Order: sequence, then C-alpha cells, then structure tokens
Amino acid sequence: MSFIPFRFSAAAMADAEQLNRDVLEDILTVIETGLSRAPDNSADPDEGRVQHLLWRRGLTKEKRHQLDAAARRDEDDLDTKGPGNHAWQYIILYRPLNRGELNSYTQGYGNMILRIVGESEVAIRFLLARDDDERVR
Repeated sequence: MSFIPFRFSAAAMADAEQLNRDVLEDILTVIETGLSRAPDNSADPDEGRVQHLLWRRGLTKEKRHQLDAAARRDEDDLDTKGPGNHAWQYIILYRPLNRGELNSYTQGYGNMILRIVGESEVAIRFLLARDDDERVR
C-alpha cells in the first residue's frame, strides 16, 4: 500500500495523546495506508461514509483477515490486552483535505484526521442520541 498524506486536527491530536504507544502505532499505520478516499461499507464493513464524514475502524485489511481467520477457528485469544488496548477498538473519523489545507507535501490529495474515538464513546453517544430522540416523541 502506498502512503496517503494526512494532517491531524487539534481534537485528533488530543485523542492520539491519550492512546498507548502500541495502539497509536497501529492507528498511524491505518491512517498512512488504509484510509479510502471513497469508502464503501458494502464492500468493507470496517469503513464507511456518513454524509461528508468518512470513517475507518482502526485495523488494516490484513488484520481483519487475521481476526476473521481466528474467529473461524473459534479462537478469541487475540483480545488478550483488554478494552481500549487494540487499534481495532477505535474508529478514525476523517475527511479529504480541502484546497486551503493542501500543500506540496500532500501532492494534491490527502486526509484530515478529525477524531480517533473508542468504541465505547461511539456507543455512549449513540445511546444518548437515541434517548434524546425518544424524549422528543
């Protein structure tokens, strides 16, 4: 895979500073090589688009194949580090760089990393939004 230029928003930098080194290294590998400019979660369940916002689970396609192979063998020992200690337990939120953010380094394309959020934060936000929707009814 080829390197895809990227930049971090201030919020994404703050998120990255909270990650342990191993998780951050894996996340950076995904950011550098695995973010799609046109994600399609019908072809890859680990990526997608919500309006202008793009997202990718923090794992490479190779890691997905390893996890799937382990699941087929009924192995669950790949999750020995616990919650929040695997890159696949995070979601990278991003968008393409806009014209004002492009420079000679980005070679005319690249991604702005907006946030790196854990699965638990996504779940909590979903539940809170759902509760708000139910109160409005």
